[in-house]
Amino acid sequence: MKQALFILIAFLLCGHCLSAQSDLEVTPAPWENTIEFDLSNTYDYTPCQARLKNNSRQPINLRWEIIVDAAPDGWRFSVCDQNTCYFTTNTTNVDFYDRIPYAPVILMPGDTARLKLNVYPIGHAGTANVRINLYDLTNPKVLLNTAYYFVTIEGLTPLTEADKGRLRIYPNPVTDYLTLTRNTFVKQLWVSNVLGKRVRTFDTAFGNKYDIADLPDGIYLVSMVDASLRVVKTVRISKRSIRP
Repeated sequence: MKQALFILIAFLLCGHCLSAQSDLEVTPAPWENTIEFDLSNTYDYTPCQARLKNNSRQPINLRWEIIVDAAPDGWRFSVCDQNTCYFTTNTTNVDFYDRIPYAPVILMPGDTARLKLNVYPIGHAGTANVRINLYDLTNPKVLLNTAYYFVTIEGLTPLTEADKGRLRIYPNPVTDYLTLTRNTFVKQLWVSNVLGKRVRTFDTAFGNKYDIADLPDGIYLVSMVDASLRVVKTVRISKRSIRP
């Protein structure tokens, strides 16, 4: 009899937990990625962004609380919600003890909001497991849902001058398609006119061709950009249409 009662209570609690989670949806669940990062820049960070949605019929006055379950020594974090950004000296947007900060995120039924975790690796590669617990201030002890972030930072191998010298854009002059020499460094191509206005952005992949056939004839600058959005090399190309 006691065992049956325990099972019934567990079932009811589980059902309540699932109902609460469905009221506040978190996507992706979890946020998970491996990121190549320039570890020489100790001020830079990488963003990890989840989306929240109020699926209930009532407003939610959202309180969040960040918990870092695992991270390399020296890593720092900040959380950005719809109101502002907080470094993790503030572990929550609503502090019950001294009322600073006190800035709940108000989600009306059907509303969505971002919940961004910024990771500052401060020169160190590694992996972090971070969770942000989500509550409604109308019932602050009931966990609505949890946003999970699993992020791995891998250091970029510095480009040498020889590496840069081997990067080529061809053909030049070009009529329709650009091609980039095979490499592991360039993640995007930015095509700009001579006034510096970017007119095309291409994500790169080995074997791809990049279509600029519809651009007017003239001189363009093609910047090769790494995973940290740094320009590693820029070349000048001539665009010429085929004439009869």
